[in-house]
Amino acid sequence: MKLILILLLFLSGCAHAETQNTLVLDYEEFGPPAAAYKLIGNDWWQWLPHGDSRPKKYDIKVVVFKDIDLDKVQRQFPIIEQNNQDYRYLKYNDALEYLDRNIEEDLLPEVTTKLKTTKQKLVQYFEKH
Repeated sequence: MKLILILLLFLSGCAHAETQNTLVLDYEEFGPPAAAYKLIGNDWWQWLPHGDSRPKKYDIKVVVFKDIDLDKVQRQFPIIEQNNQDYRYLKYNDALEYLDRNIEEDLLPEVTTKLKTTKQKLVQYFEKH
């Protein structure tokens, strides 16, 4: 019984370590689709050939990850079409490069503010972990 408890604690510690290497954000936190689609895909379900003819918000999440393999991230956050569970996977450094580039362009103040907020979330989160 003691061994089982120790194994469970060990396994939960490993799972927690992987979670610390990921942060899940909303698609919209990366700015308008016209800018973000090259990095994280279109703003509709990735299994559809195109978006709805009437504007619709799709619940797409972006998993930013650092110091963890992509295959582990994909197992932890699987894409499941039947549940409308759509994740996009983004390396931390790629996210920062994208955000820095678009913040520097400063095309629209409200977009720039949103991107700065997203960058701040990422930096603060990954500095702690």
